[in-house]
Amino acid sequence: MAIELFPEVRKLSKTGMQILEKRYFNKALKETSWEQLVDRVVNSIWGNDKDKDAFRQMILNTYFVPNSPCLVNAGRAGAGLSACYVVDFPDTTEGIYKTKLDFALIARKGGGCGTSLEKIRPEGSFVSRSSHGYAGGPLKFANTISHDMDAMTQSGFRSMAIMFTQSVYHPDIIKFITAKQEEGVIANANMSVLVDDKFMQAVIDDKEYWTEFNGKQYQKYRAKEVFDLMIEGAWRNGEPGILFRDRINESPYSEVGEEIFSTNPCSEQPLPPNGVCNLGSLDLTKFIDEYGQMNYEKLSIAVDLAVRFLDKVVDKTTYPTKDIEKWSKENRPIGLGIMGYADYLLMRKIAYGSKEALDELGNIMFWIHNRAIETSQKLAGRFKLRAPKMARKLKHPRRNITILTIAPTGTISLIAGCSSGIEPVYSEITVRSDKTGIYTFVNNLASEPYFRCAVSSNGAVEVTWEEHIKTLATAQRFVDSGVSKTINFPSGAHRETMAKAAILAWELGCKGLAMYRNSSRKVEVLTPKNLQRNKCPVCNTEMFEIDGKERCPSCKKEDLIEKTLGSYDD
Repeated sequence: MAIELFPEVRKLSKTGMQILEKRYFNKALKETSWEQLVDRVVNSIWGNDKDKDAFRQMILNTYFVPNSPCLVNAGRAGAGLSACYVVDFPDTTEGIYKTKLDFALIARKGGGCGTSLEKIRPEGSFVSRSSHGYAGGPLKFANTISHDMDAMTQSGFRSMAIMFTQSVYHPDIIKFITAKQEEGVIANANMSVLVDDKFMQAVIDDKEYWTEFNGKQYQKYRAKEVFDLMIEGAWRNGEPGILFRDRINESPYSEVGEEIFSTNPCSEQPLPPNGVCNLGSLDLTKFIDEYGQMNYEKLSIAVDLAVRFLDKVVDKTTYPTKDIEKWSKENRPIGLGIMGYADYLLMRKIAYGSKEALDELGNIMFWIHNRAIETSQKLAGRFKLRAPKMARKLKHPRRNITILTIAPTGTISLIAGCSSGIEPVYSEITVRSDKTGIYTFVNNLASEPYFRCAVSSNGAVEVTWEEHIKTLATAQRFVDSGVSKTINFPSGAHRETMAKAAILAWELGCKGLAMYRNSSRKVEVLTPKNLQRNKCPVCNTEMFEIDGKERCPSCKKEDLIEKTLGSYDD
């Protein structure tokens, strides 16, 4: 396979290099370049296997980029290469403390973790054979995990991300929904409510339902009142999210008898207990040919290589627990996704959210889906790489039980120099603030009629909530795991509008919904901050250019702004 298939499209940006220096380079090996990092990753994962040169070129020129733990930890003894985990949370003293230990061990490996609180008995319940007598309840145990993980860092490069889910039928559901009314409470965790089709239909029909635990009924609620409380939280500060339980269990796991109760922190990876998955993403902008069209032949080769790479990671990583390792080897899930979708549309002069954009996304994901499954099926029949225990039970056996995932791709998008996942460009001018620094981006296509963004700071057309949800639903049709996608609303959005959005997402077959009303939080990773072109993002003074660098005469800052095709989410 000729390495000329993946030539350099654009050089690594200054922002990309800054992030690599702060978070990714292996200091012990004295890495100072992206090429050195790529060689470390390729040599440790791919080895001397067939097509090594082609794969190296593909990752070197960022047609494909693995998830952050793989970039940081590949080649290190005992290191974890996966980002996404889900663990069980049983209602026993031993089980509770095993869950806490699992979280700590996962944090040490560089992963984020989700769990369901629905097995934990309600607060105040009687506990037999206990000197305390009464249960603390799900939220108190969740709080202890949150505080413990806040005190740890993941392999030295970021804080642990957490997902807590709770069934809408649990007696403590109201406490769960309102737990994050105050910003900063359980700040390192996302929280989502698991609702089923029966509950959603009760909302529409304005019927009542009972909460229950271990067969005992507790409280009767109007379904719409509980649903409206979720919407109130989403309107207030984006918490909680909503997960559609029946949809997330419409997956290959249901074919082999495994049930899903929770997801990883960004919800793109619904997993059974002890589940784990490693991710990687293809930058769509790198596959546009000289005629401005998608090069499906090159994309097919990239999908084949990426699936093979992610499958190798399953064997090369070390796992935080024996239970997780056993599960992984029996299921071998991988999560191949895409990034750069918004930039791809801009390069092809297609408006985000339009019918043409949705058709294009559907075509691309249909192609990737079919090719990825074909590759996994071939792997299952090649030499000793047969289908593992659980994937053999599928109607159509393959090497990997799940194959596709669309992640948020925060920092790996910055490295690749493209927009995040399938998100739209955030704004015409965006300030991104995270643990690696503060970055300002100006989109050089913001004045074009086909430009669309999530939040406008200079009068551009914003993507509507319907367009957000239709984009999410279109991608989800071809993804066997989940899709990370934020549904943005203007700051003046009404609660009723956000309720309509949640119902539409359910009707269109989405697995879940994360809604955010712009400027509803005091602390935001991304913000347009009412920035104006040619103005300093620090002091708003007019910038001027000398020798290709933009400088501020007031606060003496220079090169604050990086011109780009897109802005990025986390």
